[in-house]
Amino acid sequence: MAIPKHEIKEMNLLLDRGMNISSIWEKFPHYDYWEIYWSVSDFSLLGKKRIITNRINSVRCATTKVERDKLLSEINSLVTEMYKLTKRNGKKLVEIGKIINR
Repeated sequence: MAIPKHEIKEMNLLLDRGMNISSIWEKFPHYDYWEIYWSVSDFSLLGKKRIITNRINSVRCATTKVERDKLLSEINSLVTEMYKLTKRNGKKLVEIGKIINR
């Protein structure tokens, strides 16, 4: 079942406010957890860390250069996503600090 855009927008807003995907799934139980996970524009940093760790461990077992290159490319994109997420969160913290210091 495809999630309507207005609900994805609401889910992304909840993520921006600090709610995690499990909590969003509890709020929208009529959708599958993984459907929500792949539809929203944000992932948890812990989840990304675990994925990266698994990919690094897989690189050790990769026997061909093509396999290694594919895994390293995926790791690179995950690290870039983490950087963008933390940069966005840093900007939010600066904004929060400015509001508090008023």
